Amino acid sequence: ESDLDQLIAPVYKKYQNPVTTILAAAGDIQIHLRARCETEAEAEALLAEVGGPIELLLGDRIYSRNGDPLEVVVGELLRAMHATVSVAESATGGMLGERFTSVPGSSAYFVGGFIAYNNAMKTELLGVSPEILKEHGPVSRPAAEAMALGARRRTSSTYALSITGAAGPEAGSEKVPRGTMYVGLADAAGTLVLHRQFLGDRQRIRTFAVQMALDLLRRRITGRP
Repeated sequence: ESDLDQLIAPVYKKYQNPVTTILAAAGDIQIHLRARCETEAEAEALLAEVGGPIELLLGDRIYSRNGDPLEVVVGELLRAMHATVSVAESATGGMLGERFTSVPGSSAYFVGGFIAYNNAMKTELLGVSPEILKEHGPVSRPAAEAMALGARRRTSSTYALSITGAAGPEAGSEKVPRGTMYVGLADAAGTLVLHRQFLGDRQRIRTFAVQMALDLLRRRITGRP
């Protein structure tokens, strides 16, 4: 939140109208612009005058301009492409699937998923090899990659997302500290795995991981790094 404020403050501090408010939540930050004018057209013009430069500074980090959450934005992208997605979750226990299915009409693009919480389920449901789990562990880049590949293979979805990690509070070790999360993505072009180290309690860590997975898919679809 402070980094964002430092970035955009040179723009909005020139104005007393519109008023700029920055609101932070787990996994995203909202910028609210409120203008007071005699007409709607004047207000829209003033908002564009301030909002335009802010958008240029933020670039592809902006995923919504009307307050839609990531699951709605990603769902619209998938629907427009006639594409589908599946999920394979360990640490988040179904939270990613819930985000997708919270959107009305998501059955048009969300085909289903797997909650593979222990190693046996990762092997039996997703085909993750015991060798990967033994050599690298269930919280690892190779495991996340294999989980995403397995979900895509089992469902024939266009995209597949996976999440594995140590959310705590009792989970974690010197090798895999609490807050470690791996998010994998598989599609026809190949695989991609991101690693992050999140701080906070169990719920916050899992929420951040789900948000990261949705944003990874958004960026993959739109061709952003």
